Amino acid sequence: MFRLNKKTALTLIYFFIFLLSMIPNHLISKDPGRLNVLFICIDDINNWVGYLGENHQARTPNIDQLAESSMVFLNAYCAAPVCGPSRTSLLYGIYPHKTGSYGHHEVYDPGNISKLANRETLPALFKREGYYTAGAGKIFHYESDGFQTYYDAKNDPEPNPEHPDTYSSSSFKFGPVKPEQEKEIIDFRITEWAIEQLKQDFDVPFFISVGYKKPHLPWIAKESNFDTFNLDSIKLPPFYANDLDDIPNSGKVFARTIFGFNKLEKESDHEFITRQPELWERLVRAYMASIHHTDEMIGKLMEALNSSQYKDNTIIVLWGDHGWHLGEKEHWRKMTLWRKGTRTPLIIYAPSVTIEGSRYAYPVSLQDIYPTLVDLCGLNTEQELDGMSLLPVLGNPQTRQDRAVLISHGPGNFAICLDRWRYIQYYNGEEELYNIETDPHEFYNLAGKADYKNSLSEFRKLVPENYEMLLCPRFKSFYDDFD
Repeated sequence: MFRLNKKTALTLIYFFIFLLSMIPNHLISKDPGRLNVLFICIDDINNWVGYLGENHQARTPNIDQLAESSMVFLNAYCAAPVCGPSRTSLLYGIYPHKTGSYGHHEVYDPGNISKLANRETLPALFKREGYYTAGAGKIFHYESDGFQTYYDAKNDPEPNPEHPDTYSSSSFKFGPVKPEQEKEIIDFRITEWAIEQLKQDFDVPFFISVGYKKPHLPWIAKESNFDTFNLDSIKLPPFYANDLDDIPNSGKVFARTIFGFNKLEKESDHEFITRQPELWERLVRAYMASIHHTDEMIGKLMEALNSSQYKDNTIIVLWGDHGWHLGEKEHWRKMTLWRKGTRTPLIIYAPSVTIEGSRYAYPVSLQDIYPTLVDLCGLNTEQELDGMSLLPVLGNPQTRQDRAVLISHGPGNFAICLDRWRYIQYYNGEEELYNIETDPHEFYNLAGKADYKNSLSEFRKLVPENYEMLLCPRFKSFYDDFD
């Protein structure tokens, strides 16, 4: 009988170990100990989702159902109130003021920013750790770094509304489409792609990211989404006629422009809209209709996950990239440091970790998502990450993390969220201070009140002293208006 000596046997064992190390991850047997991740991002969605209770007209039953089975963060804020820098900071794990990534013009492509060049993106980390990584739609603003499979979809044509309720101007476009045209809406196609992904039999854990484009303009949705909201009963958002009287000039620049992107020299969006009867109500309705359609797509996605083999071992993270104004503080769109422009949904479901229906009221940042997923999935990274892991609070909603949440928009403009306070400091030193417990809509700027002198001193210490000055010409011209 043939026998191996000890030395030969060890040599063969090492050889087979070497061969196993050369086998691609997707051919290795399933690892039941590692959780999958379904990563859902929504473009331009503000706090008008049902579970946040900010707008009782909103209809988001599927997002609300996910919220009921998860932990929701009632005061979640973006790192920057613009798509590009918000997503870049989250996915690269570093604040915009440290990199100079303040916008999303071509000059801000992450490949052109030296301080991002050697950083590992969140999808790239999952890929390196042996995950299958796939994405569709708007996740990063331009690139698709770290995804093995990626469905771009941004250049796919969308349906053109041909309906009496259609509206189009240089600033806004919205309208209903017929039921058969729904398949042409970008988010419908993205959802179908994601559902097909969830039907696959993966041999390794997955990180699947689904980037919904709506409610980004144009606000296009099915007729039924529009019909859900009766135009005659639309309620406008809270609005104070003299809201800008007590804020500094810098705040007025933010309110009356699309800061860093477009100066509205003749008249602001708000002046244009208030001159036209019923236009404000129509815009509010169209925005909610667009959110309603995205919610339906999320419902289809959740149904597919719950019907799949991955139902019980998949983390779900749902987030919006920033807030959106619809006339509050005489402003439309994003690109402000006020609460309306920076607060957004954040929902996390983690099997055997999160408590069903739990709520967390203290301020958190989208910047916390990267380190939280590192901890939840046991990933290995040596790069320093901004933000704070939310793992300690996911299983214990009563845990308080005393920390200041930082937001920036353009060099030197910062907002600080700390407990019930929101502080804003502009590039030229002008300030705003609000108590959102008593003044959630930030109608009353307390920065000029003598009683808050000491509070202002403490908040100033939280503002970064150093920040990158990288500016494109569009941004530079706005700073002249601060003086």
